[in-house]
Amino acid sequence: MFTSLLVGLDGSPQAQVALAQAMLIGQRFRSRILLTHISLPPGKTSEMSLGAPWMEWTPGNAPSTRREHDQAAQLMLDDAAGAIRRAGLEVETAWREGDVVESLRVLAEQVGVVVVGRAGFRAGGDALGPDTRELIRRSPRPVLVCGRRPTQMDRVLVAYAGGPASEGALAFAGRFASITGAHLDVVHVAEDDERGRQTLARASGALSMAPLDFETHLVEGELETAIPAMIARLGADALFAGAHREEAGWLVPSHTEVILRATEIPVLVHLQTASPGARVSTAHRRTAP
Repeated sequence: MFTSLLVGLDGSPQAQVALAQAMLIGQRFRSRILLTHISLPPGKTSEMSLGAPWMEWTPGNAPSTRREHDQAAQLMLDDAAGAIRRAGLEVETAWREGDVVESLRVLAEQVGVVVVGRAGFRAGGDALGPDTRELIRRSPRPVLVCGRRPTQMDRVLVAYAGGPASEGALAFAGRFASITGAHLDVVHVAEDDERGRQTLARASGALSMAPLDFETHLVEGELETAIPAMIARLGADALFAGAHREEAGWLVPSHTEVILRATEIPVLVHLQTASPGARVSTAHRRTAP
């Protein structure tokens, strides 16, 4: 799962959060981290933006020529790789030229999880950048979309709807918690209390197969307000949610995008379906606080 991570760097502040988040995860899982920068094809230099705090670039004075961009990109990758090595982790770098999302999709085949910022320089003010949104649709691996700042991911909220996609996210969260000792809060937003309790009973049954530290919560209201309210109430610092696979390819379900736009913590979008009732195995348990 998190034993190998892909992190895309474009020099944006959000990408630096993704790097920091990957390093926190890496220190817990002893992860191998694959760093990449994707350069646009020749002739696209006017669209390039690359900056990093330590290089003092800003969107207004970022490299404007291919040579400047290449030098800045190499410096950025080398600097990030050095920080990872100093943290005692294995790191590789990959510099690609071409379409950003397609290049990331191909590289994702080599890792367990892709770690990205919510928006890069190409976002144009959108809280969820176009590259991030498209990568979620197409990635062959789960995508961790980072929040405003890196977190320890010690209290994980699972947005659970009861379907196969939710089962996959729940099982993945259970495996994560079994290794890290994180507390899980399984939240189901429903209007029908009886049906909601039945849905949460299935989640509880799946998680109870292993000695995990978890609680279930049935809440009413709209997803975009109920989930942030539960995050604040529980002190959650990460969220796991499922996404469906359609015949036409990976799509971002409306509820997943609602969650991403309504939260400021890391959100793991699990893109692989799992059979209902998937079991979670573990050999570890953290004592409940």
